[in-house]
Amino acid sequence: MEIKSNLCSNVTRKIGLLITQASVLGMDLSGFGVADENTTSGNVYLWLEDYPFTLYIGLGSDRIYACWSNPDNGDEEVIEVTSGMGLDYLIQWCDELDYDYINQEEV
Repeated sequence: MEIKSNLCSNVTRKIGLLITQASVLGMDLSGFGVADENTTSGNVYLWLEDYPFTLYIGLGSDRIYACWSNPDNGDEEVIEVTSGMGLDYLIQWCDELDYDYINQEEV
């Protein structure tokens, strides 16, 4: 995982929160990915190619969310990551969104 450089201290702090949450979830941080700030939205994110969601913290908050993006049209679904929520739950959430999207396309 690559952590972008030249970030302000608050963005660096939020990246630390995201890495901590990813570790609590049991995510493998050794694969390909990036932690950075989206300069358009102000969101700070942790994207890892091994997982079907991206963790992020929005501007003006420390709440952590998981975002699933539709690979075909870019539509996004978001869920707040709460204590007690595990990696298996988040992966299942993404799988259900994938399933719903595929079945919706077949109708």
